[in-house]
Amino acid sequence: MNPRILLIDDEKSITDSLIRFLEFEGYKADGINDPLKAMELIEKTNYMVIISDISMPGKNGIELLTEIKKYNGMIQVIMITGFVTMDNILSCLREGASDCLFKPLDLEQFRDAVEEAVGKIKKWEKILKWLQKGKKGKY
Repeated sequence: MNPRILLIDDEKSITDSLIRFLEFEGYKADGINDPLKAMELIEKTNYMVIISDISMPGKNGIELLTEIKKYNGMIQVIMITGFVTMDNILSCLREGASDCLFKPLDLEQFRDAVEEAVGKIKKWEKILKWLQKGKKGKY
C-alpha cells in the first residue's frame, strides 16, 4: 500500500492539479494552501511523503521542511519552487529534502521523485518490521 501524500502550496490550482495527477498514478493525496496550518494537519494524519512549495506567504517551505524533519525525520519531503536560487537549493539539501523540483513541473520528473520517496519509505518500513521480529545480523 502506498503512503499518503500531502501537497502544500499557496496556489490552489497547483495543489488541485497535482492531487489529480497523483490520484491518477494510484496514490492517496491531500492538499493544503495555508502553510501556517500545515503542521497541524501533518500531526493529525500519517503522511510519509510531503511535497511543499518553497515560496509561500506566512511561512516559507524551508522553515516548514525544518519543522517536518524535527517532527518525524522519516518523512520524505520533496520541495518545489518557481524561484530557483543556489541558497534555496542548498538550504533544502541541508534540511533533509529528498528532492527539489522546479516549476513549471515536468510531470515525469515529478512522478519519478514521488516514486523514489515512496520507495525509501517502503524500504525503511521493511527494515523496521524485520527488526521488530527480533532479527539480528544481515538484513
